[in-house]
Amino acid sequence: MKGNRHPKADIEAALKRAERAGLKVTRDQNGHRWGFVICCSCNREKLVWSTPASAGMEARRIDEFTRKHSNCA
Repeated sequence: MKGNRHPKADIEAALKRAERAGLKVTRDQNGHRWGFVICCSCNREKLVWSTPASAGMEARRIDEFTRKHSNCA
């Protein structure tokens, strides 16, 4: 594994926003999977692909997950 950064800039920015919102970002590369965004409060996770068909769409999905789970308590 090379570093902890995602190779797509849009996705890396979304992952940083998720971390700032209090979610856990874990790199666990296996095949096309890059890792996960995890909400520790409700124990839900969002799979993050390393080679998505659309980096912009994957970033929007991460942002949507972040919005839904940033208020979990």
